[in-house]
Amino acid sequence: MNRFLNFKTQGQPTNSTIVIVHGLFGSLDNWQSLAKKWSENYYVLSVDVRNHGKSFHSDHMEFEALAKDLFILIQKEGIGKIHLLGHSMGGKIAMEFAIHYPEYLASLVIVDVAPYAYTAHHTDVFEMLRNTDLSKFTSRQEIETEIKKYLNQEDVVQFMMKNIRRNDENLLFEWKFNAKVLDRDYLSLFQFIPHKGFRGPTLFIGGERSKYISKETSIHIFDLYPNAKFEFVSNAGHWVHADNPIEFYNLVTQFITKASTLIDN
Repeated sequence: MNRFLNFKTQGQPTNSTIVIVHGLFGSLDNWQSLAKKWSENYYVLSVDVRNHGKSFHSDHMEFEALAKDLFILIQKEGIGKIHLLGHSMGGKIAMEFAIHYPEYLASLVIVDVAPYAYTAHHTDVFEMLRNTDLSKFTSRQEIETEIKKYLNQEDVVQFMMKNIRRNDENLLFEWKFNAKVLDRDYLSLFQFIPHKGFRGPTLFIGGERSKYISKETSIHIFDLYPNAKFEFVSNAGHWVHADNPIEFYNLVTQFITKASTLIDN
């Protein structure tokens, strides 16, 4: 089995590198519009986290292993310092990476998540996963109808539909992600708190309508990330990059540009 993460690169390898890490149930495909835009001036590497997208499935889903996956890929590709951007669960992976491999970081961008434990709030999704055997369906339309019995938000339904594929053996439908392991480890993933921070340039960026992160509840972040700054994207919820991509792109680009200048000097 290939134990390297599935990834996609865009832009010129001679430019500074942005590495993008998606969130729970996501994939690198969720970030391709922004990755393409950033690739005009940066080398962009988007990854599928293990147990997601086209990356390998594993029984292990600890954050230290997830961070090491990134490190192995970066070494394999011969990349130096990176601007590491992680959304939601990907943000916690980025925080863990910063603990073990700070010398590889030019800057850290954490999107709509903070370094503290969250309570379970994907119970409807996991109930759907436990009760929906994709192999029994003959069409995507049948699957969508079944999913809607459990999920009433259209954007969430469509997000889950993007995670369906035909398997290689008998062309039955299956989930792209490892539903069994994600269900088993969900609470540990969302209750993870990094024990150490990062002293380099760090941006915490949240959605104005999201409850995942706020300045008022995250004052202790500065103890872990003394050079952190906060930005909030207007008219955006948890999927900040999809809700208001222009404002999000501008804020992240300005931050990364400034961080790159600090390194050059």
